[in-house]
Amino acid sequence: MDNLSLLQLLTIYAWFPLAALLAIVLLMARFYQNLTGENTRYRFFVLPMVIFGLALAYYASIDRVLGDPLGDVLLFLGGATLLYLCVNLYRQMTAGR
Repeated sequence: MDNLSLLQLLTIYAWFPLAALLAIVLLMARFYQNLTGENTRYRFFVLPMVIFGLALAYYASIDRVLGDPLGDVLLFLGGATLLYLCVNLYRQMTAGR
């Protein structure tokens, strides 16, 4: 079994702080839903977490930082999904205020 390179280790490690931040946003959306009764669709925040995890695992498996089309597409999809969810949550939480 091959040893992990430093790049692979850092790539895998980068997912944990990202997942923690996404979990905080998910918990904020859930709290707002419980407080107001409005549907925030907080469960969808798991989707970018999984997509980013797949992208970082893929980059760790090929031992590269960026530049692979599949990994770049996964990162783009994760970011676009997260942006869409965050903008919708922001609009829902600040509507009429």
